[in-house]
Amino acid sequence: MRKGGQSAILAAVIVVGGAAGWWFTRSAIPEEAPNQVVAAKAPKPKLYDPPPKEAKTAKRSEGWQRDQDAAQAGALQNQRSLVFSSREAMARFLAAAQGKGIAILGSIDKLNALHVGFLSLADLTALLDGSEESGYIFPVTLPTPKTEGVQEGALGFGNQLLAWLGINGDNSAYGTGVKVGILDTGSTLAGAKNFFLVEPPADASAWNGHGTAVADLIRQIAPSSELLSWRVANDDGTSNSFLLAQGILAAVDSGVHIINISMGSYGNSALLRQAVELAQKEGVMIYASAGNEGYDQVAYPAAYPGVVGVGAVDAAGNHLNFSNTGTLAMSAPGLDLVTAWTGGQSIYFTGTSASAPVGVGVLAATMSSGGTRITASKAYSMVTDNLNESGAPGDDDYYGAGTVDLGRVFRSGEGGITDAAIASNYISIGANGQPVLQVVVENRGTATLINAPVQVTVNGSTTTYNITTLPAGKIASFTLPLSIANGGATIVSGVSSSTSDLKPSNNKRSDVYVPPTTN
Repeated sequence: MRKGGQSAILAAVIVVGGAAGWWFTRSAIPEEAPNQVVAAKAPKPKLYDPPPKEAKTAKRSEGWQRDQDAAQAGALQNQRSLVFSSREAMARFLAAAQGKGIAILGSIDKLNALHVGFLSLADLTALLDGSEESGYIFPVTLPTPKTEGVQEGALGFGNQLLAWLGINGDNSAYGTGVKVGILDTGSTLAGAKNFFLVEPPADASAWNGHGTAVADLIRQIAPSSELLSWRVANDDGTSNSFLLAQGILAAVDSGVHIINISMGSYGNSALLRQAVELAQKEGVMIYASAGNEGYDQVAYPAAYPGVVGVGAVDAAGNHLNFSNTGTLAMSAPGLDLVTAWTGGQSIYFTGTSASAPVGVGVLAATMSSGGTRITASKAYSMVTDNLNESGAPGDDDYYGAGTVDLGRVFRSGEGGITDAAIASNYISIGANGQPVLQVVVENRGTATLINAPVQVTVNGSTTTYNITTLPAGKIASFTLPLSIANGGATIVSGVSSSTSDLKPSNNKRSDVYVPPTTN
């Protein structure tokens, strides 16, 4: 088919929704204040992006038929992915498709896969012999927040990200020998290598700065890592599952060790899942944003097994209410992080779009620790073994296995460190419908805690407990009914140790519990 004919088909049948990245411009970290906690939110039904709106200005070519199946699935209409059994089978299809109203929008040779557009599904089906795997093409966008924004009292990071992660010295060598692939809107950072699956404006200062912001967060933590950026989204922040799969495999072929995807979709693409699995077989770690819609469903590809889905916390370590919950791996900073933007700008960046690259930076730094690069999987084990417990005891839908702490990772091989911490004052609703408080204490040091007293004060009434023995990296929890006074409860918990504590600031935690309103 001639290029002009393809363009006419595309104008008639392809529509893609868009969403831009987001950030809030507020002050840097304010003075420490009590945290506000609420009971676990009630489950919500699974949510999906609405079907793309029909273009009002595009004139439909004769024979165009509405693709109801794709519309109902939340996929892009009149588009499919086709995976063939062999290169020869794909070539036969291409030859048969000539002049049949089929546009070839993309290809992945490694998978014998095509992205096709069509006027009539019946015409496309007539060209297939049944051995192909046909799949939907789903819209992929930069995470978009819910309109109500961030909860009151949340603390931003400002320019304190490195200190918060436990980086207090020279980190210039962090990331040495580590190649990081970034799938986004492209990066204008000096030294970052760009590859384009979506054409950019000629003027780089006009690019959507989301990809630059993501890349800069990785570089802040691991300055010596090699950044390779694939532009898979346009300046509206719009992409699709086929482009994302293309980007993943291109990054793998370029020898990256880690891939960052600060984008997501609520459509489960078989082709994208296949690309993820191929990357994992090559030992490549993929980090992806959980999503910013406040759903109880993590976006794809973060939801795929083995992908590190990252949720967002504020500077007090609290879950941010826009951050999707569910099958998370971990949480990381995601509120008002100072980072670069296009045109030489510096902005405050908020969302799980920020949390994922922070996690990537931590992994890259860990891979290069000690001056000898270790594998991504070994480094990941070190990171996850030293996550800070958060929320409910153990893994939970709000924080995953915990919150990143690079300082703990680097101290993990040093013995004799005492660091007792109040990990959380976690409130749940008991069988009787009344709130229950669990105070979670974590040993974040490398020495065993012995006879550590714990005091819990609720609305002025104090209860004392004692931890007889708590090995390094383990948690202990204490459960008590939560009394409500004047419409809420003020909780102050503290733990002490008999030896000098590395980080006294985490020995005490204050929270204000406000019961959820009922209609």
